[in-house]
Amino acid sequence: MRACPLLLLLLACSDGEEPVDTEPVEAVPPAGPDILLVTIDTLRADRVGAYGDPLAQTPAMDGLAAEGALFRQAHAVTPLTLPSHASLLTGLYPVHHGLRDNAGFRLAPEVPTLAEALQGGGYQTAAFVSAFVLDSAWGLDQGFVVYRDPFHPEEVAASGAFGEVELPAAEVVNAARAWWRQAEGQGPRFAWVHLYDPHTPWRARPDWEGDPYRGEVAYADGEVGKLLAEVGPDTLVALTSDHGEGLWTEGEREHGVLLNPHITRVPFLLRPPGGLSGAEAPAPPETAPVLASGEAAWPLQRPEGADPDLVLDPVPDAPRAARVVDTPVSGVDLAPTLADYAGVELPQVDGRSLRAAVDGGPGASLPVLPVYAETWFPWFHLGWSSLHAVQDDQHRLEVGGRTEQIALQPAAREAAPAPALEEALTRLKGALDPRPGEVDETTAAALQALGYLTESSPQPAAGAAASQERPDPRDRVGVLAELQAASQLAPLGRLRALEDLLIREPDMADAAIERANTLAELGELDAAWEATEEILARWPDHPLALNNAGVLARQRGELDVALQLAERMRTLNPADARAWRLEAAVRVDQEDAAGVIEATKAGLAVAPEDPNLHYLRALAEVQVGDPALALVHLEAARNSGSRAGDIDLWLGVAHERSGDIDAAVKAYDTATRTMPGDARPWAMAGWMLYQADRCEEALPFLVNVARRGAANDPQIRQALSACQQQQQQRQGAGQTPGILPGG
Repeated sequence: MRACPLLLLLLACSDGEEPVDTEPVEAVPPAGPDILLVTIDTLRADRVGAYGDPLAQTPAMDGLAAEGALFRQAHAVTPLTLPSHASLLTGLYPVHHGLRDNAGFRLAPEVPTLAEALQGGGYQTAAFVSAFVLDSAWGLDQGFVVYRDPFHPEEVAASGAFGEVELPAAEVVNAARAWWRQAEGQGPRFAWVHLYDPHTPWRARPDWEGDPYRGEVAYADGEVGKLLAEVGPDTLVALTSDHGEGLWTEGEREHGVLLNPHITRVPFLLRPPGGLSGAEAPAPPETAPVLASGEAAWPLQRPEGADPDLVLDPVPDAPRAARVVDTPVSGVDLAPTLADYAGVELPQVDGRSLRAAVDGGPGASLPVLPVYAETWFPWFHLGWSSLHAVQDDQHRLEVGGRTEQIALQPAAREAAPAPALEEALTRLKGALDPRPGEVDETTAAALQALGYLTESSPQPAAGAAASQERPDPRDRVGVLAELQAASQLAPLGRLRALEDLLIREPDMADAAIERANTLAELGELDAAWEATEEILARWPDHPLALNNAGVLARQRGELDVALQLAERMRTLNPADARAWRLEAAVRVDQEDAAGVIEATKAGLAVAPEDPNLHYLRALAEVQVGDPALALVHLEAARNSGSRAGDIDLWLGVAHERSGDIDAAVKAYDTATRTMPGDARPWAMAGWMLYQADRCEEALPFLVNVARRGAANDPQIRQALSACQQQQQQRQGAGQTPGILPGG
């Protein structure tokens, strides 16, 4: 095919050894049951009907409790989604699995997971997550053959410091149900399904009136019901949450900063295969621990006019289940319990199996052990002290800038906490603040192999104040309402509010990042760049700030700087696809098609379903690589949810360069409908057909592109004139033109 200057111009404008036969070995099928683990994000125990909420509409969870065990005092290890789920899936507290915050941490490959143990025991394993904070980049995919996390990069890029990218529960559940059916008969199945809906923002649903938080819980429960119907009664089902929600307890609307029981106490329901029978009556009120209601120790502090639709009346502690377990338990107990039922071993855990308490009979009572929780979010993001809590069935200690001791039973008010509580808190907090090079030896070894990073506030210099000498979050929680209110304002108002807040709270990293984002949104790129440089001077390993800086550098035309920032991000976390997206975009700006191919190839190795990387790879392959491979990546981009509007156009180009003109015509013709305001599909199809001496087919495309403003283009005029003359000659010779496509 001869060179085509017009086509190039139009494109430039586009946004071993042989196997050895062996005797077959008969496999012995594992004896473990199918297992379904459901985690509902941000779900307080006292917003589930089975735990006593009279306003809850949770028939699926209530039905699960009626056939299983309900753990009345189950506590999350942290009010942060990623490290809490890491504990659920490993049986380890954060000090031992190494994840202390939602951002900047990745589970080290050496840390054993429940999914790995189950896969090694013959299980099929699949996970279906609904929030980007659980993306495979952070390491929780270890042991899962299928890990579904199709978060769109455009949404990830737009989420900012305050946002989170999520998928609706219905989409996640439908994918899980499809996998469950497909995997039937191929060995025991283990599926983890994560639903994010009760997390803010609480959306008004057309079929719900009243408390919006309860509405989101009811919606998630409806999807859980579909899952339970799919897996049937013989599947072992565990349902819990990563943490609760403040709902203005102690002044915290959401979660992450405080550790009162409304934040740490979560539902924990476990139905063994075949279920349990009977229903236990709730415990007498006088035996109910204070943390079940908590109004005295943890008061409700809702600002006037805030969230008027939330119904915050106290909920009675009235559990209903086939078996109610009163002993305090932890999220770290989940993995060893499921491993016990499956007949597999986890090599190291902090938790214990709860199977005896579920099944009942001799030895069913659980010894009371300390239950620990922590949050380093205030330290990393707000410049405040971290918080730590530990409790048994009598006392609870909360330690930050100060220590609070709460009696959980009336008889415990005059007694001192057991020494085991203090010991557990010291051991599970860790001796040092979690930062590069200053964690316990086991964690340090694991994280060093990974390239440890943390999104943290400025670290004190040697000899400076330790974290617990920073402001206590319980004394500063009112500032959170200001931060959340600022995020809801229009850009100019948001900028003023954030700047005022940063004067009073200069160590608040999230506010500083959002200020820089807001400046960029207002078009103040130089000011946004200056603000981002200040952030990186104080928080040099902050991945969100690094990514934002890379995007800004690219917008400012500082492409070499953007590449350096992408390399820094890769050094910190090689599995973070954002670094490869940034480099690929810079290579496009540099018109370096070979560089685009290399960057997207590496990026797709860590994010194989990334639509942007597939799309850019395809365009580069069309230019300098293999057009047949471009076809593969264009279809992958489309199937992965690419929002590029010109995929059909590029399919036409790839088919044309592969020599398949008929397929190219079909793609270009489709592009004329999917890109109605763009002249390129008409021009490229018309020029291709003209060059192939197929003027009858070319003419409608050429006429249409001329009508779209290209009548004076010399090549369009040349092709249109030649094809019209040919048509006139045929008509003069008595030939009747056929019906032409695209007209």
